Amino acid sequence: MGLPRPPAWLPNAISVARVLLVPVWVVLAELANRAGESPPLTAEAEAWRAWAFATLLTIGLSDVLDGWLARRFGLQSHLGANLDAFADKLAQVVLFTYLALRTGPAFAAVPLWLLALLIARDAVIVLGYALIRRRRGRVEAEHRAHGKIASLLLFGLLLLLSAGRHPAPWLLAAIAATVALSTALYARCGVQQFFAPR
Repeated sequence: MGLPRPPAWLPNAISVARVLLVPVWVVLAELANRAGESPPLTAEAEAWRAWAFATLLTIGLSDVLDGWLARRFGLQSHLGANLDAFADKLAQVVLFTYLALRTGPAFAAVPLWLLALLIARDAVIVLGYALIRRRRGRVEAEHRAHGKIASLLLFGLLLLLSAGRHPAPWLLAAIAATVALSTALYARCGVQQFFAPR
């Protein structure tokens, strides 16, 4: 006996919930930083950090859930794909920016060079999308394996940082290399679309 078919709006509702959880994480992270003046953290700061970690984990699990529901029950839509991408990008940009610019005792800091790399990646993708759409009227956007791997590594890094752990330099370098390679491969695909015969 199969699972009952969920309502068509459920995957999109989960994506919206994920968007709303991003500012919740920021508030919890700020409460953790303000409650802990310096290491070792106070019990209150550790509690707020645990709540922030749980919120981040919920964001990640909800991303997996809404994608699974959409594929399993044929609930994919253009709106859903865009909403899912927006939720993912919002979480990455906001959380990495916070962890890079807001130094505090509760969390390990993101190096500014990594934040600059992520901003440059997004700028390249947005600019390429706009140029291709202007020239061809539409963009054939498809998630590739390398992009999924890069996103998974970035989320794992966020979990590590959100738990207050300091990543090893080699791990940061490996993640940065994966992001840079993925960006280059997407850029190559974009250039091929841009110059393809109409």
